[in-house]
Amino acid sequence: MTLALHQRRLAGLGMTAALLACAPELPRSVKPVGHSGVEAWPDVAAPLPARHDGRRDAALIVSVEDYAHLPDRPGAHAVAGAWYRYLHDVRGLPHRRIRWLRDPGGPEAVAAALSKVHWRVKRDATLWLIVIGHAGTPIGGSPVLLGPSASASDWRGGIPLGPMLRFAGHGMHRELVAVLDGCLPQGTAHRGSSGLAAPGLPSPPAYAAPQRMAVSEVSAGLIALVEETLMRVMEDTTQRGREPTDAVMFTPGPGAHCRERLPGTDTPALSYLLLGALRGWADADRDTRVSAAEALRHIDLLLRAGAHEDPERPRPQARGSDLTLARGVRERGPSPTAVVPPGSSVDEATLLADVGGEFIDERMEKIDRGRFALGCRSRRDPDCEADERPARQVHLDSFMIDRHEVTWKDYAACVAGGGCSTIATARCEVWTGDAFVRGAALAPAFLGEEHPVVCATWQQAVDYCAWKGKRLPTEAEWERAARGPDARAQYPWGDAPPTCARAHTHECGTTTAPIGQRPAGASPDGIHDLAGNASEWVADWYDKKAYRHDTHRDPTGPQRGEVRVVRGGSYYDGLGNLRTSYRYGLSPQWGYGTVGFRCAR
Repeated sequence: MTLALHQRRLAGLGMTAALLACAPELPRSVKPVGHSGVEAWPDVAAPLPARHDGRRDAALIVSVEDYAHLPDRPGAHAVAGAWYRYLHDVRGLPHRRIRWLRDPGGPEAVAAALSKVHWRVKRDATLWLIVIGHAGTPIGGSPVLLGPSASASDWRGGIPLGPMLRFAGHGMHRELVAVLDGCLPQGTAHRGSSGLAAPGLPSPPAYAAPQRMAVSEVSAGLIALVEETLMRVMEDTTQRGREPTDAVMFTPGPGAHCRERLPGTDTPALSYLLLGALRGWADADRDTRVSAAEALRHIDLLLRAGAHEDPERPRPQARGSDLTLARGVRERGPSPTAVVPPGSSVDEATLLADVGGEFIDERMEKIDRGRFALGCRSRRDPDCEADERPARQVHLDSFMIDRHEVTWKDYAACVAGGGCSTIATARCEVWTGDAFVRGAALAPAFLGEEHPVVCATWQQAVDYCAWKGKRLPTEAEWERAARGPDARAQYPWGDAPPTCARAHTHECGTTTAPIGQRPAGASPDGIHDLAGNASEWVADWYDKKAYRHDTHRDPTGPQRGEVRVVRGGSYYDGLGNLRTSYRYGLSPQWGYGTVGFRCAR
């Protein structure tokens, strides 16, 4: 053996040893045992066949078990270790893309670790955020994970989860899966609510423009060229750090319904059961796939079974998109009847009928950054109007947009939650069949829960989107969502003329229709009702000459105006108003029986 070959082998062995040294000591078994000695809960650290379908993912795991002033959280580190083993052994995440903080010293340590994994997650991959410890929401504040030094009287020493979600929910990765497992122990003196309600989708981090370098006079031309290149790279990196991801966030729920422990044990409940769900326990339809909604349903089923005679049943929550969390799963978990309290007599059918975990569907469609043709080209579309020209190439950063228009049911939830004002039909222009009449009553057929909400003013639409952690789309974003990536000429579905199978127009009914009933008319990205049913408010002020003057990168329209842009035809409109480039303006001070909205982020 040559000396060079020997040295290379030694170097390889040294690198392997270094990588192994990076791996923390992981539990060989996490098999909770009940207080009565009954072993109903399986081992979530048991080996599974490796799939290695997550090698581009990254993960941050935070577990707090040893508290100075609060009761300890037994089993937090063990379950966190089982998550580490699952992500590495089964999903294939390299050790360098998993950070595990045990009893972290404070928010700074967590922020630094999140920053590292945030830069290591690959494009179009998933970022996992697993948090296990005591948690709650202070009065008037945002969710907090209580750190080891937290006292029973205040929230100092806590780790705010809002900034973590804001940072983790944006970047080049496509998905965020957050597991926020924590309640406050009963009897503590914290001023706030125990546990966590499923938080809204995170808004983007504040934009901070990169600072230019100081350029000396020596070789000024060359340095200026280098500086300009670096500035473009830094600006691009900054913008990519604000791209929204498709997110789903699991919590144990707020208040008395929050369950900190697995029934009959001291093991953390939510994180243990979700890990079991990903191993296959939640695959009720046996298609070897587990979605977020399936996982929550199974978590809720087992928690309620284990606390069957408790008057305040557990109510875990999840909010976001119904992502596919695991594929190729086959492990069967515990049956509901196996985990009911001793002495309880209840059959599985009764338990299945009692499932009530709250999945808050925030399903949106991500539109990748890139260029598209905004406006109308007369050669392809003879119906072009003056305010739709000139057509031009526009660059948009990545954004997300609702797949469906906001419904009356959605808006009623906002009113009940205090985020929206009631829609006043006295300030609404309603089509009566003969004319638009201000203050006319909407026919009952408009008011179905799954119909698009109409008669909302522009500001009410803005308020609703803000309550959901979203915003109105810009005019350019709306048109990109309607056109798709291949610059379709006239309609979201292509150039074929509209039919009632593609769009709900004046030929198909005299009122709005339930959302999403015409999949043949969806855009190439799967977004529904962008032509017909209800027209939609967007964010921009209207100017008939806007396309002549606006910027070619992320245009937002004029800075001021008198009317706001409305896009997409409604049930009232004819064929010309269904075109993707058709635009007009309405006064934002009034509502209209033909106009609804959807949100973006």
